[in-house]
Amino acid sequence: MRKSLIATVLTLFVCSTFSCVFAANYTKFSSKFVKNFKDCDKYEETTTSESDGTTFTTNRRILGWRNGFCKYEETFKTNKNEYKVNCSFTSVQVDELYDAMKSRSKELEKYELETFAESKDPKTGKTKYISTGTQTIKGNKAYIAWAKYQNNPYFCSPQKVK
Repeated sequence: MRKSLIATVLTLFVCSTFSCVFAANYTKFSSKFVKNFKDCDKYEETTTSESDGTTFTTNRRILGWRNGFCKYEETFKTNKNEYKVNCSFTSVQVDELYDAMKSRSKELEKYELETFAESKDPKTGKTKYISTGTQTIKGNKAYIAWAKYQNNPYFCSPQKVK
């Protein structure tokens, strides 16, 4: 059974660090979402899917351009948990994600996903992220492109809502 991006990112949030392997390998987006994402035009949609007996509801929001970045927010809910990821994409990243979503290829590719862990600077107390290596993931073009950014704390920040 092909799982959706919802299960993918939910798996990301459940992990204690940014170094988890995704559960899905195939990602699809609605044509309206793809069209609006191309220019980072405001758009919102909610979808529901089921995986392993759990119902997932995801709300995707393209917030538009702010301070030179395309702002994007995605919320994932189950009956027990709720997670949110906030992203800031450059125009180059928007183009890459758009091209990946336009691709109708179902061919699975392998990709070495860089993994991160949170670290506190002992002198300043500021949070920084250190690379902890890579993990091999496998998925379609859209899955790989989104995983690359949503798993990178420099572009997307996850938070548990409930």
